[in-house]
Amino acid sequence: MPIRPVTYSEDAQAVRAVFDVAADYITLETGHPADDAYVADFFADRPPTVTEGACFHLGAEQDGTLVGVAAYLFGYPSALDCYIGMMVFDPAVRGQGLGRTLVSHIVAKATQRGARRMLIAVLDENRKGRAFWESNGFTYEQTFAPTSDRHTRHRLIRQL
Repeated sequence: MPIRPVTYSEDAQAVRAVFDVAADYITLETGHPADDAYVADFFADRPPTVTEGACFHLGAEQDGTLVGVAAYLFGYPSALDCYIGMMVFDPAVRGQGLGRTLVSHIVAKATQRGARRMLIAVLDENRKGRAFWESNGFTYEQTFAPTSDRHTRHRLIRQL
């Protein structure tokens, strides 16, 4: 499975296509299918303390088609952390090991950069997602109360 960087200027339509077929997750998270603003947020969203240069966006391809995307960044919440902001795949390829391969790729990048731990926040309603992350070495750290989007999130960590 080829993994490559994706950018807004070059890949917005292909990323939107992944979000469109992964509407089950996007709708769970936002309450509606993805739109162009959601795609723009995928590329632009980051904590105010993190520079643009510390943010990375990846695409996973199968047979020349983008079937999954991930966003991760360094320096949040602590300087030696790698935070995965999102990873989503086309439902047609879920369960084929592509997610595990992409996680391994991000772990390697985080290790090269000197990160000490990786973190991800999982929606309480996303039980399959939480099971996936736990099967990839992440463990529960803490729960965050619902915010304006009404979701309870659980932060999982993986020591590197």
